[in-house]
Amino acid sequence: MASDKPVAETWFSLEAYDPGILRFREHNIDSYAVGDFWLLRGGDRDLLIDTGSGIVSPEPLVRAIAGKPVTAVALNSYFDHAGGWHAFEERLCHALDAPDLANTEAEDSGAGTYLNDSTLWALPYAGYRVADFRMTSAAPTGLLADGDVLDLGSRRLEVMHVPGRSPGGLALWEEASGSLFTSDMLYDGDHGPSWPPPEPEAYAKSLHRFRALPLQRVFPGHYGPLSAERAGSLIQRQLHDIGAL
Repeated sequence: MASDKPVAETWFSLEAYDPGILRFREHNIDSYAVGDFWLLRGGDRDLLIDTGSGIVSPEPLVRAIAGKPVTAVALNSYFDHAGGWHAFEERLCHALDAPDLANTEAEDSGAGTYLNDSTLWALPYAGYRVADFRMTSAAPTGLLADGDVLDLGSRRLEVMHVPGRSPGGLALWEEASGSLFTSDMLYDGDHGPSWPPPEPEAYAKSLHRFRALPLQRVFPGHYGPLSAERAGSLIQRQLHDIGAL
């Protein structure tokens, strides 16, 4: 059956945040169904934090903007955050997510819960069928663990292992700017059938780690940045939701 959806003229929108942070959005998909991802500009290399769905590969655009080596980090293994991860030469994740990223069959089977004809507003090209979506498998080129440091030359980020929503869930903390990148672990919007989280005790511990940080701003995986005040309110509310206050 032919789709009556238009073919998109552009797939990604970009927003700049100072200092040196770019937000990428797949603006033809509902933000409920696909994640934001972030390019952090460094002196020696850039860091891509998550990679979107991969329906359209972000790699050529990221490479053109960066103009230097790019490391792609998957903060979890879900299709809306790691779908474009395979296209990058240097790919990092937590060891617990590596098997799912190397074999994405299970993730493909669940993607339709979020990615469907109601959440896809335009097509990447004529004839595209969202039902045919498949996430490309890829093994990591390196693994990250809690306490590791990613050194970009002019900025440093600490790796936090924050399970609760996914076993290998990661967040990245830049102490110098008070910036926290949280992917699915903290965002302000509809969580769908994944709420409450599958591991509430682990999730509560991860949220308490976030709350102990001197936050200035939070860059989540959905719905845009958060102020420190808003992040604190969300942490309080979510701890209440899972009975962990």
